Amino acid sequence: MQILARYLVRESVMATLGVSLTLLLIMLANLLARVLAQAAEGSLPTSLIPALMGFNAVKLLIYVLPVGLFIGLMFALGRMSRDSELTVLRSCGFSLAHLSRAILWLAIPVSLLTASISLVIYPGLQQMQTQMLQAARNAQIGDQLPVGRFIEDPSGQAVLYVGSKVKDGYADIFAFNEPLKKSPTAQPNVHIPATSEGSNNAGQKPGVEMAPFGTLAQDDQGHRYVVLSQGRRIQGAAGEPDWTVIDYQTHELLVPGADRPMAPAENQKSSFDLLHSSVPGDQAEFFYRLSQAISVLILALIAVPLAQSRPRSGRYGRLFWAFLIYAIYFNVIAMTQNFIKTGDLGLMQGLVISHGLFLTLWLGVLWWVNGGGRRLVAYGRRQLSPRFRPDAY
Repeated sequence: MQILARYLVRESVMATLGVSLTLLLIMLANLLARVLAQAAEGSLPTSLIPALMGFNAVKLLIYVLPVGLFIGLMFALGRMSRDSELTVLRSCGFSLAHLSRAILWLAIPVSLLTASISLVIYPGLQQMQTQMLQAARNAQIGDQLPVGRFIEDPSGQAVLYVGSKVKDGYADIFAFNEPLKKSPTAQPNVHIPATSEGSNNAGQKPGVEMAPFGTLAQDDQGHRYVVLSQGRRIQGAAGEPDWTVIDYQTHELLVPGADRPMAPAENQKSSFDLLHSSVPGDQAEFFYRLSQAISVLILALIAVPLAQSRPRSGRYGRLFWAFLIYAIYFNVIAMTQNFIKTGDLGLMQGLVISHGLFLTLWLGVLWWVNGGGRRLVAYGRRQLSPRFRPDAY
């Protein structure tokens, strides 16, 4: 690496580290406030706060590295342009092409780091985080039922609310259950005793039930139940006249979410599985992961011509355009991800359209900085000037 290239990389690294660390600290502070709020509500064990902060710090790097490098380059190159260092370099033969190649010495490692986090590290950490939260949730429910808040099943089709804790159990219990629609063989969350007419198809309709008292029990398989006493279940579909009212002495209700592993979400699947999947949602998730690494290179290339400014202009006069380009770029990535998820675009089409658009922008800015704008204006003036028009006399 040449001496000038090392100098450019050193200046860019210092600015990039400063911007990235500042953004990361701001995001972590906001995340810590949300995590502490959940711990204060009792929905998150305090022992998991350090682990969750570490997991999410790695996740935040996916978003911090592209913008940190882009804005860091704008700061470094803008300062050099304001101090006429870039002008001296260009007069010595160090063109924008040489400058771009020097910046790639920094952009390529940052892009590879972003790709490794987004494609490999982050999905594995998401699986570990989900397992930790599920284990903590099961342990919390196994110890005692949370009082004064809703306990929801991961499927969203069963909800339990416990009003208060009394000496021998729990009081003022409310439960809601909706039958599973996607899996005909799935068992409902509750077992309705056949004590009234029409109870044979009772499990096929949503229902609510209330009981003044209940206790916590566990079977041989480790499943936890709330044994309701002297309760009532009202079951039926809204808008239909067929309703069932069941009064029971005792009734076992499976605690929602306890010992039920959550299905792996798209952000928990490995990138290899996403790449070879034909599901549009999986392809959209892989597109989003890969786009984070590609955007690092494209934004770094855009920063080189964009940071060029006149000697007497402000040092950070181009930062407005930098933030605007960054905001538009990542909105385009999010929109393209939605189009892929709905099946309107394929994976390759999304990559070409979203990133090709900003590669074209880079070429346009590079052409403009290299004098293309002045030549275009001069050509227009020559065409409009009367002395260059034979028919004007």
